Amino acid sequence: MMRTRASPRRPAPRRVPFHLILCGLAVCMLLFARRGAARFGEPSVAEVGDAITELDVLGAQKLLSSVTQDTAGFALERARLALYVGDCNSASATLATLNGVKDAAPLAELAKNCARATAGSLIVEDAARGLWIRLQDGDDRVLVPLLSEVAVKARAAIERDLGVVMPRPLRIDMVRDLFSLSAVSGLPLRAAETTGTVAVARWGRVNIISPRAAPGGYPWEDTMAHEITHLAVTRATRDAAPLWLQEGLAKRQEIRWRAPRPFDGQPPADDIAREAFLTGQSVGIDHIGPSIAMLPSADAASIAFAEVSSFVEYLINENGRPALMLLFQDLKSLGTENASAALHSVSGYDLSEWVVRWHAHLESNAVHRPGGEPSPTSDDALRELTEHSMLVGSRDRARRVRIAELLFSRDAPALASLRLRGALASDPSDPGIRWRLGRSQIAEGKPDDGAPLFESPDGLAMAHPGWFALQGRYRHSKDAFDIAVALDPYLEDAACEGEFRVPGGKDAPLPVDPAARALCEAARKIQRD
Repeated sequence: MMRTRASPRRPAPRRVPFHLILCGLAVCMLLFARRGAARFGEPSVAEVGDAITELDVLGAQKLLSSVTQDTAGFALERARLALYVGDCNSASATLATLNGVKDAAPLAELAKNCARATAGSLIVEDAARGLWIRLQDGDDRVLVPLLSEVAVKARAAIERDLGVVMPRPLRIDMVRDLFSLSAVSGLPLRAAETTGTVAVARWGRVNIISPRAAPGGYPWEDTMAHEITHLAVTRATRDAAPLWLQEGLAKRQEIRWRAPRPFDGQPPADDIAREAFLTGQSVGIDHIGPSIAMLPSADAASIAFAEVSSFVEYLINENGRPALMLLFQDLKSLGTENASAALHSVSGYDLSEWVVRWHAHLESNAVHRPGGEPSPTSDDALRELTEHSMLVGSRDRARRVRIAELLFSRDAPALASLRLRGALASDPSDPGIRWRLGRSQIAEGKPDDGAPLFESPDGLAMAHPGWFALQGRYRHSKDAFDIAVALDPYLEDAACEGEFRVPGGKDAPLPVDPAARALCEAARKIQRD
């Protein structure tokens, strides 16, 4: 007989206390806020921060627009995004509401200083070229056509060489002095003064000092290309590139946007790096610190720039461009602290091994004196005597040049030429003396006497805007004029295509091109000693 088993009695349902139901709902809401938000289209603070760091302004704006519950973290990112688009007032207003929030205080100080420095600035937007340019000094508007051309060409070269598509617009802040550069970028003023910094790429913008702030000029065009490269590398690696890679690539891209010019690569970075390594003055590839601009001296900054430039050039020559692209991707995933591991993954050697290989490369390419001939600086007494003679000669030249400048300004060009010929005889390689002598001879009415001074830059000690301006005049060379403007656009001779006003003489002619004419007129309004 088949037995049947009685069904077990189902226990009575237990009542869940109401307070436990509320607690369960609270836990669910917390889990939703922490983990479930992304599943329902709610972005995280980290996602917004990553978009901003990668210069994806539109993407960050879209993410923030979908936020339903604004938190301190999101508010901080809104402020950071405002800084990235140059809206320092909005950033300052947002940060003022975040008292006590971690990381808000230093950002609030930066936003406040930036808002003060940019009050009343002129903004020029060029949607067709994808540029946003803010000028602290409206008189710099004459530079906008040149600045725009350089920015567009440099950006195209960077996209070509690094494989990084830059978002539009590219934002550029041109300020009038170091104080303002510090205010808009957050770079400590003392660091900028110590190392001679004239530009910084921070907060998604190129922050650069106007060439009118530097009486002797500076290579502002190549500096612009340098800083745009920093933005591109930051975008490609989500700001995870080590400083040696950032600065090495920026130095490499300085001149790749244009045709070669005299003095490019002079002095050679390899030579400076080799000398620093052999004499114990090396800064070190991985010992630069947070920024080259914050090194203890201008000499240390020069050595550091040469070292990273030489090292990165060697690295790219050995591995090729594809390896560089892979390194960007690995850094983006692994972060700065794992840069050596990322380098190993794409090349088979870590950073320390690459440094050893690079040092061997530098030593193998050193120029050795034949027959063991001693260095001319090995005799201390001879070196001291030579240095003393050079110092005396330098003082004498400086005195002659200053007297010549005063004579020229008092409408005595013949006497100025006499002094300058003596100064040039003691140092024919000085382009500044050649330029002054050429001006004096033109003012004398003897322009043919000055022609030999401007035949070729070979033998000159350095690039000089005045020398290239007069070379352009003598040789009818637009390339020479372009170099002069690239070095000092507000020098009258450079801005006015080799023409200059002679004391007591007639007004010098103006360029025919409207943009060049405007630059020339602006340069002639600037008083220079």
